[in-house]
Amino acid sequence: MKTITSAWLAATSLLLALSFSTAATAQIIGRPAARRPLSAPLPLGTAKLAQEAVVRPETRPSTASTTPLQDVAVSDSSTTYLVFPAGVSLVDVGMLNNYLVKIEANAVFVRARRKNPPPTPILVRHGSKYWMGRLVFVKSPVLQLYDFQNPATGLPPNALALDRDPEQKAQLEDKLALLDKAKEEHQAVAVMDNRLVLSLANIRNDKNFTYLRLKVINKSSIDYNVDFTDFELVENTDKKFLGKKKNEARRPLAPSGGLSNQIIAGNSTGYLLYAIPLFAATDQGFLEVTLRELNGARVLRLPVPSKVVNTASTL
Repeated sequence: MKTITSAWLAATSLLLALSFSTAATAQIIGRPAARRPLSAPLPLGTAKLAQEAVVRPETRPSTASTTPLQDVAVSDSSTTYLVFPAGVSLVDVGMLNNYLVKIEANAVFVRARRKNPPPTPILVRHGSKYWMGRLVFVKSPVLQLYDFQNPATGLPPNALALDRDPEQKAQLEDKLALLDKAKEEHQAVAVMDNRLVLSLANIRNDKNFTYLRLKVINKSSIDYNVDFTDFELVENTDKKFLGKKKNEARRPLAPSGGLSNQIIAGNSTGYLLYAIPLFAATDQGFLEVTLRELNGARVLRLPVPSKVVNTASTL
């Protein structure tokens, strides 16, 4: 009997204490406890965010000043074109290894290196201004031009950067024409795939540029329409990563001369001429030349050893 009475007294005391605590809390807030509605329990992350918003309301971001990034559709089977009102001097892609990027004057050409790469931001500096968007992969070929030019300013010339300097462009064209007459020297530097052969016919250097003459043998009956040719300086380290392959550092080299959209007819042989900025590679590095087909999937990648580039004759 004493045990039951003691338990009843303890429970009564606990209820009185809880009632006093609730009433005191309600008095501090300024609202009677009986009138406060019961709210559903929040998830842990939501409760934490709500607490931070109450404690530090000035830290909440303002959605009015946030501009959503424009999505740019990119495919691995076609090229996406972006045109800006002024010359493009910088393009930075978050995941450069997943995309091929080329700059020509005020235009940027983008293509995915593989299927289904994750979305990544892209930053472009044109003139003294910046534009930022997001590259998003799509399965179907992209046939779209993203024109960011201001119609009030007129259409700037869409040509190679060297077109701004006619004298320098003429010198490049003369040297490329001279290289086109040279005898082939590097037939061993070649790759073959899909009944196509890509080889290095000739290479020369001067103080500012490296000049390349590429040979394409089309053994198929379908014409090979060159969309654009991509050049990258690849540097390998001596150490292997996880015992599988060497680490690679890649740096795009925008061509300063040459023609795009050249066609190598079926069952024929053709030559492609390019001038790229002069560079020096280490013994572990090489120049990777990538030919991509317009409206097709036949891709050719030719690694040119650094020794061939560094020991090329002067033009």
